[in-house]
Order: sequence, then C-alpha cells, then structure tokens
Amino acid sequence: MSKFTRSDIREILRSGTGLDVRKAGELTDLIVGALAAALAAGDAVEFRGFGSFEVRERKAYKARNPQTGETLTVPPRRRIIFRPGRELKTALKVSK
Repeated sequence: MSKFTRSDIREILRSGTGLDVRKAGELTDLIVGALAAALAAGDAVEFRGFGSFEVRERKAYKARNPQTGETLTVPPRRRIIFRPGRELKTALKVSK
C-alpha cells in the first residue's frame, strides 16, 4: 500500500499545467493552506463527486484509567469528518 502525498499533488500540477516545480509547490501549499484555514474557521469543504470535510465538536465525557481506576474528564475537542461522494464510492466499489 503506497501513500499519495503533497509531492504527488505538486507533480500532477507541474505536469498538467507546465508550471515549474517551485510554482507548482507554491500552488499546492496555497490550496492546502486554504483548505486548512476553512476547516479551522468551522466551514465545510466540499468537492463534488469526491467528498466533503466538516468539523464537528465532540463533547467532554467521563473516562476511566484502566490501570488505576481513576475517573477523569476528557476535554471537548474538534474532529474532522470526511464523507465520500457518490463518484468516489462508485470508484472504490469497482476497483475491488
């Protein structure tokens, strides 16, 4: 199993647009930064056919340390949820 990384996106942008490596890297950084900023601001990010990302708040809850039995409170936190789009779901079913 291999990984698809930021470098792969940069190479796709470089080869598909004819940009040099530095400009393709700057464009990749700009896109990733914009997506991160939108999610940090609480906005949803949607790519039709691919999927959507949204931030959800998880409430604080009580937990127990299994070693000591001590009860503690886990603080609330924000989580990123990804929901695949129809085209991605179809592509994943076909590729099996």
